[in-house]
Amino acid sequence: MIEIKQLKKIFNQGTINEKTVINNIDLTINDGDFISLIGANGSGKSTLLNCISGALIPEQGNIILDGKDITLDSQHARAHDIGHLFQDPMAGTAPHMSIEENLALAAKSGSWLAKINENDRNRFKKILSELNMDLENKLQVEVGLLSGGMRQALTLVMATINVPKLLLLDEHTAALDPQSADKIMQLTKDVVEKNNLTCMMVTHNMQSALDYGNRLLMMHQGKIIIDLNKQEKEKLTVNDLRELFKKNSDTELSTDRMLLV
Repeated sequence: MIEIKQLKKIFNQGTINEKTVINNIDLTINDGDFISLIGANGSGKSTLLNCISGALIPEQGNIILDGKDITLDSQHARAHDIGHLFQDPMAGTAPHMSIEENLALAAKSGSWLAKINENDRNRFKKILSELNMDLENKLQVEVGLLSGGMRQALTLVMATINVPKLLLLDEHTAALDPQSADKIMQLTKDVVEKNNLTCMMVTHNMQSALDYGNRLLMMHQGKIIIDLNKQEKEKLTVNDLRELFKKNSDTELSTDRMLLV
């Protein structure tokens, strides 16, 4: 599905603040993988996702999607194949446009200059009804008026309304209250399973990393130091995972909010 070869990303190259954030990563992501990605602050998790999405261009290496090298492709050129959700529920939507207008843009079935037909509207209602948030009855409501949980659910729908080859989730529940976060995580699981999506999810929650997905990666100083399959991670507790991190990195993992953001 996706091959990442000798990927390197350097910030502030050639200055006294130069920092290698991604350090010669090799990674194969198989079709249908649901990967939970964790690691301490500055370990390179979000940078890795941004290199895959095209938001950042690496200094070295290759990113190959279904046999095509997309390393230098723009973010826009990858948008059809790669969906991307962020921590901020305000990101990824047009807040002053209605729910149906946002969905029409995401589905490429219209724009805010084009008329949304009844078939579009019925399709949107059906998809939204599956969220159990009553959004199907709020199609004309401006997205900026929605709660954070509703908006993040909508963003998840927008990112998957045309099924992408890869879904990237970058702390997409971190800004939500616990109840909303649990709801979005369950919706995420349902959407990924229903569409058999390939997914990479950055999370600060070590228990979520153990509970969700078929694979767990942990990063440290720009490298992947742990790669566990479903059977391996199901045997672990959070404390086991902390000990595994210590063994593979020779450092302690801070516990303040798990510091896995």
